[in-house]
Amino acid sequence: MVSLESKISYLKRIDENLKLKAFHDLLWDKITVILFNNNLSSADELYLGIISSIQKNDKETFVKFYNKKSRSKPTKDSPSPFVNDDFLIFCLIVGITKFNIEKSWIKNIVSIRSRNIITITLENILNKNYYSTSNLPEIILMYFQLTNQSPITNDFLNNTYKSISEKVTSFESKSDFQILCAIRAYDLIITIKEAPEGSEISLLKQFDKKFISRIRVLMWVLQIIILLGLFYALLNLPKYTPETVKLIDRYNYVFTILGAFGFTFLGNRIPFIRNKSQELIMRLLGYPEDLIKKSQKIQD
Repeated sequence: MVSLESKISYLKRIDENLKLKAFHDLLWDKITVILFNNNLSSADELYLGIISSIQKNDKETFVKFYNKKSRSKPTKDSPSPFVNDDFLIFCLIVGITKFNIEKSWIKNIVSIRSRNIITITLENILNKNYYSTSNLPEIILMYFQLTNQSPITNDFLNNTYKSISEKVTSFESKSDFQILCAIRAYDLIITIKEAPEGSEISLLKQFDKKFISRIRVLMWVLQIIILLGLFYALLNLPKYTPETVKLIDRYNYVFTILGAFGFTFLGNRIPFIRNKSQELIMRLLGYPEDLIKKSQKIQD
């Protein structure tokens, strides 16, 4: 990878170009305020609209722009300029995957592109051939980051890091698309990469997974005990309060209705009971506060 000074200098240039700025913000998970006005060309409006819809997870808007673009039917003999627009095609692939849209049209577009390593990588993404040695792994990592992060493995991050680090002339590339993917991938690897297998941090992470699973078992036990306690109290209440028995006999139909509503409400609140039980056990066992909050966000 190149020097930090070169990276900073390059990133400063991005603010001067609307197209680069929008793609940069997409990769860095920053929402860009886009003002659609008469100064934008129809191509720019479509590109920015696609990026905005991906950022906002807005399928309806993406489909509107996608349907507009997919009316175009270029061929290999007469390809439209947009066919070789790396930024647009990559964003279309991300949106199509993210919103589960049929891929025939975009596969045809990629098939008529100029053959180069970026085209091969995009083609392999569509064919789910993510780990091919013919790919640019920085592009694959950005695709994973924007669509589904589960395929990101520690080995894949190691290989991607090695690939980027060996490209000492990255900024001499004529592809801003590849440069931005490489910069973001490099930063992301440093942030999310796991510790080496067998290290103290790695062992602690493995213990944390087992710890959470055992907490869930304890949580279910606690929840069952609480519910059994409630049922036991309800069943044995009439034995100790004869007045209550008379009251139930007098207003039996009312209590039947209220009971039905009560158990329905309790059933609907079971996820709440489950989550609170888990939180209580975590706190009793001294689990870190920040990790408890993170766990709650995932459950929500």
